[in-house]
Amino acid sequence: MTELANGAAITTAIILILSVGMIASGRFAIDWVALGTLVALYLIGVLNENETLSGFSAPSTITLAGIYVVSGGLKRSGAIALIGQWMLDVGGRSPKRLSGLLFGMTSLFSAFMANLAALVIILPLGYRLSRASKMPLGKILLPIGTFTALGGYLTLLGTPPNLIAADILSQQTGIRLGLFSIAVVGLPTLIFSLIWVLGFGQNLLPSTGERPVRLGPNLQELSKTYQIDDLFYRLRIRSGSDLIGKRLKDIGLRDRWGVNVIGVARPGGAPFRPWPDLILDENDEIIVQGNKANILQLASIHHLEPKGSITLVDLARLAPTEMELAEVLIPPYSTLVGKTLAELFFGKRYRLNVLAILREGEASAQRLSATPLQPGDRLLVEGAPRQIKTLRKDTDLIILSHLGPKPEDIVSQKSHLMLFILIGVIILSILPGVSLPMAALIGALATILTGSATPHEAYEDIDWRIIIFIAALLPLGQAMENSGLTTLLGNFFLSALSGLDLKLLLAALFTVSVLLTQMLSNSVLALVLTPIAIFIAQTMGLRPEPLVIAVMAGVSTSFLTPITDVISILLRTPGRYRFWDYVKINLPPVITLGLSVVFLSPLFWPMK
Repeated sequence: MTELANGAAITTAIILILSVGMIASGRFAIDWVALGTLVALYLIGVLNENETLSGFSAPSTITLAGIYVVSGGLKRSGAIALIGQWMLDVGGRSPKRLSGLLFGMTSLFSAFMANLAALVIILPLGYRLSRASKMPLGKILLPIGTFTALGGYLTLLGTPPNLIAADILSQQTGIRLGLFSIAVVGLPTLIFSLIWVLGFGQNLLPSTGERPVRLGPNLQELSKTYQIDDLFYRLRIRSGSDLIGKRLKDIGLRDRWGVNVIGVARPGGAPFRPWPDLILDENDEIIVQGNKANILQLASIHHLEPKGSITLVDLARLAPTEMELAEVLIPPYSTLVGKTLAELFFGKRYRLNVLAILREGEASAQRLSATPLQPGDRLLVEGAPRQIKTLRKDTDLIILSHLGPKPEDIVSQKSHLMLFILIGVIILSILPGVSLPMAALIGALATILTGSATPHEAYEDIDWRIIIFIAALLPLGQAMENSGLTTLLGNFFLSALSGLDLKLLLAALFTVSVLLTQMLSNSVLALVLTPIAIFIAQTMGLRPEPLVIAVMAGVSTSFLTPITDVISILLRTPGRYRFWDYVKINLPPVITLGLSVVFLSPLFWPMK
């Protein structure tokens, strides 16, 4: 019987080693490797049917799917842009203040969503703050990766290994960790890391990195730069207006009032770019740009109903296929220098509207047609996409940025609502009687019911590859238990660690996890090491929570080097980092994390 048990354990170990090797090679899809491993263990009789399929209904799988939907709603609603603008307003131009806000917000986002999803959201903010503070990207990108990882130590939602380890602990012992259990070691590490990076670490990083100008400014920044947020209005043509039946070119709004018509919307339709011979009709809405007093006066005289002002962001999103924005520069050699827009017939020549002119840092949106152009002037123009595209062939103008409505630029009415939903998920998850998976499901459903995401968008927001990967991994812990592999490995570790002080035991588990995760997948390691930690605790008569926390903390330190950590690898090229740049910045936080595991976790969960 013992030989059969050992045979099953060895067979299971061989299957797991082959799977780990295939995942580590990067040549195979990780979700299909995990599914293949699961099926193989079922076929050899280590797992029964219910155990094989249990991962697909596991709490961690459901929680992660729900959080993906909420995260997508946050991004789509513009909540991230709202927070980014607040950071710019609060941080001003101070590099340290902006960096602190950025790193703190990065940790907060990654605490409640997948690290890669948090990085995708935060990275554009990093580029903008780099431009605002004139700090090299090399000083910002690597710390963004660091704090993306450290945010995962604030909640169980932060990383898949957290959920996997917590799920195995619950299955094998019935002990359920709370949402913020990992914060016992994560919060002190985060506080230390903010002090370390802002006070010393950034000085160790190179002043390298791609120039942030490649991303171009966003629409909200342009709106502030050119001071034009109060220049766009919608006017409805009422019954009895003298504009009804007239061609656009005949009403003379530009000549008489200095007002440009930049869009027209028929009743119930989307705005479009008007043409000179367009005939206006009752209930048409015209989008105009100009001085507010002049617009209100012409509205009164021509019997038009003011429908309110619109922002530059709103203007860009009204009809993205019809209207686009661009920022163009007047070079010294341009034939336009010294001439006014009126003399150049700029609107007719280029079929573009000039919304504002920026000269030596001073913006102007008044009396543009009478302003002589000078070298270095920057013009914010609006027009049809094809007309802006033709500017690339014009030697008199240089396109600085070609702008369209991006999701991160647009703050919708749903942005505050999505922030409330996220806060609601957090509150629900810590209330007695409501589990984390149920809180995540309620948050996902609320995201859809409030219109922050359609069902189709919600399915697109879920990273099904990761969901299947985790669902297929979770039963492997049971397979190790059933086959006797957990006992075999646990006895090996027990013999190696026997006689150690309890704190040294925690330190050893953490150190082994840190070293292995530099070479292997952290999710796989959580799956393998968590049952071993539980076995050691049960055999020695200890509480398992501190040992599981040691594994959780250790396996997610892959950010120490750019070997297996996806985020570190992604940031290496744009930041132009060397291998030792990662070690210099990340080693102190990892050491602090280890000290927190050793000295703080036993305080919250006494080991005996």
